[in-house]
Amino acid sequence: MLKDGEEIEEILITPLSKFLGEVGRAVAETQLALDRNSIKTQIEIDEEKALSEYDIQAAWYHIPEIDLELKISLTVKLKEERDSKNRIRSYKPVLNASPLNASYNSLYSYDVQGSSCIKAKIVSIPAASRLKE
Repeated sequence: MLKDGEEIEEILITPLSKFLGEVGRAVAETQLALDRNSIKTQIEIDEEKALSEYDIQAAWYHIPEIDLELKISLTVKLKEERDSKNRIRSYKPVLNASPLNASYNSLYSYDVQGSSCIKAKIVSIPAASRLKE
């Protein structure tokens, strides 16, 4: 059985969309954890008689944006597109990313000078307001 935080396997090559999607999900999970902590704190303040007599509000933390700069190796592979009879109809290009680390460099004898740099920004936007009728 794996222990918390134990690495299952090192991922060397994965589609770029999956790679960036995991980063986005990690940011969303972090924001949710911050929000839940603020709610829990406010409930504790409200339920404790001594604290509830004062106008104390829990602090809310917000991740306004995340800037990413990834040094990676990019490759394009063709994925088969099949029809209902399982015949190959076309090939779809899939952009794969490989994070540059010692394992990847050693395994593939990769020259880091040929790496790509992807810059991305994840920015929070205000939630749509709910109008009450």
